[in-house]
Amino acid sequence: MYNLIRAELFKLRRDRSFLVLLLIIALLSLAYPLLYYIDNKTSGKPQFTGAEFLIKFVASNGYVIKFSVAALAGFFIASEYTTGVMKSAASSGNDRGKLYTAKLIGFSAGAMVISLIFPLLSLAEVSMISGFGQLPEGVDALFIPRALGFTLLYTAAYAAIGALFTAVFAESGKTISFLMIFFLAINMILGSLAEYIPVLATVYDYSVFKLLGEIGKTHMDGSDLPALLLAPLLTIVVSGLLGVLVFRKKEIK
Repeated sequence: MYNLIRAELFKLRRDRSFLVLLLIIALLSLAYPLLYYIDNKTSGKPQFTGAEFLIKFVASNGYVIKFSVAALAGFFIASEYTTGVMKSAASSGNDRGKLYTAKLIGFSAGAMVISLIFPLLSLAEVSMISGFGQLPEGVDALFIPRALGFTLLYTAAYAAIGALFTAVFAESGKTISFLMIFFLAINMILGSLAEYIPVLATVYDYSVFKLLGEIGKTHMDGSDLPALLLAPLLTIVVSGLLGVLVFRKKEIK
């Protein structure tokens, strides 16, 4: 199992799609705050400090997480079905459950690295331009490590969902298209259905799809944390087990 995980992490470091995604997200992370800087300077508005920028825009990182998981699932995992790599791996004698788990760990690690680029790079750039500033009065001093920690945890949950659907479709184009639409539309779909089916309202309230938007909250009390922690952990476990089940029964051509 250890060797399988090492092999996946080795492939990840050399995967062109992963490196290209890193570069694209890095460039966007530098350009995004720069546009605000130019706009504010032109209009005479006060500039954001690093702390203010992170608080205001950390929620925008949710789109980076969804986009990177969908793209990486298609290029890093699904492409191996079409190139025959997955068939060779499945016929190598290794347990399919271990193969899937190692692939999920490597894939999640890549998505988690990408998920930190926007908050860290934009924070560094704005801090260099306008200074880090200070957190607003009343904001918990643990806000930054808490937001980054939840970013990693929720990215892993989204990666587990992405890997599950990749095992179902086993094709890059279908995987990327489906995951893009699914991640962008699931909130609207569940939110609309919850108005007519009460039990769905509870499911939606405690799902990673809704709670992803809560991880950048500046104020959290003890009642927020259990749901914010349990929802992604349960999603990882359930999606991972379903993914193993699908992968074990799948005929790989």
